[in-house]
Amino acid sequence: MRISRSAPRRILSAGIAVAALGTGTLVLAGAAHADSQPVTFRLKDIVILPGESDRALSPDGIYGRADGTWVFAVSSKPLTDAGASLQLPDGVSVKVGVPGPSSSCAATTGTVGVYTCDVVPEFSPFSSPVIGASDAAHDGTVAYYGAVFVPRGGNVADAVTKVKTVGSSPVNGPTSEQAAKVTVETSDHVARNTVRLTTPDLPAGKSVTQQVTVHAVDPGKLQLHFNSAVGQPGWPTFPTPVGVKVTDSTAAPAGSCHHVTSDLNSPTTIVWCDLPAGDSTISYTLAAQPEMASWKVDVRAEYQVLTWGAGNPVANSTFALRGTAPEPSASPTPSPTASPTQTPTGSATTPAPDATTPQPPTPTPTGSRATTAAPVVPHPSNTGDTLASTGTDDLAPAVGGGLALIAGGALALVALHRRRASHH
Repeated sequence: MRISRSAPRRILSAGIAVAALGTGTLVLAGAAHADSQPVTFRLKDIVILPGESDRALSPDGIYGRADGTWVFAVSSKPLTDAGASLQLPDGVSVKVGVPGPSSSCAATTGTVGVYTCDVVPEFSPFSSPVIGASDAAHDGTVAYYGAVFVPRGGNVADAVTKVKTVGSSPVNGPTSEQAAKVTVETSDHVARNTVRLTTPDLPAGKSVTQQVTVHAVDPGKLQLHFNSAVGQPGWPTFPTPVGVKVTDSTAAPAGSCHHVTSDLNSPTTIVWCDLPAGDSTISYTLAAQPEMASWKVDVRAEYQVLTWGAGNPVANSTFALRGTAPEPSASPTPSPTASPTQTPTGSATTPAPDATTPQPPTPTPTGSRATTAAPVVPHPSNTGDTLASTGTDDLAPAVGGGLALIAGGALALVALHRRRASHH
């Protein structure tokens, strides 16, 4: 599976890669650079519904060998004052020391609102406090949170002071200290974001531009999935092609879009966009081979406002591939299941990419070209294990097949090394 890119390619060093499906996150360890490479990470803004609980504040991506202590702070006000007293907003709670991602975490003695989590790379490096909102939490309630990573043997006391000011300096990309926020939004608020699809048919050998119109009350991530429509034969299993690819994707007047360059039956998000609040039009071009079968295709567009759970705005549309041959005979497919997205529902242990994903790059002006950032992985972004690599690129794991190839390649290298050793 290939992904269109515009950023320069970077080369990963030869650390052994250990892949696990459904992570949505990279842990970049790099055997050759484990001792010298500092640990950097990303935090993400989180949106939850009233009544959600035990949602991890884990980093969205970790780069380097996470062996040491996480120091977290949570407050009702931005983390900009080292002398401020940290208090939680009404209706918001934080837990530590319970089974799951916070099992290695504890409240800091003498400093309200600050928590420490001891981590080692052999286990989950994503240990963190968990946050939740009561049913009575008001729409628009915001909790500010931040984190500092302290390598083993470092000064944790200094980090307890530093974490209370991590919101003072905005960051762009992974750093060793960051701040983000958790916003509580009601279902009625989320529903004010709307999505509409325009999907003309695609003749064989031609190209067509389809569009998604998004009215965004909140910034979020748009994801497009394509499936064989209800009543149609099932698509051939990827990588067998269906003869249609996305060749271009843009957002206007602002935002950034990305797409895979493999066929529409690729088992992942095909187009994904980071969009600001406001009205946006996303345009993507489909190109068909000169010879292809006729087919009806379902497009599912989801605008991800909520970080977990159901309730994000969704639109569906059906269009026809007008091929040179009739559709293959096969048993009709049942109604397509909802395409998996970045909105997990289970308890969190490992954090989301979108896909996918590290997330795709910060939105860029209109007409930005597609990049290699992998789509947000269609699995929970805060569950599962991690993928080890070196941390030299802004990457996110692809779906199962891609991860299996990485893991398989690493195992092959180990096997080859052992065979050579046995010959000696």
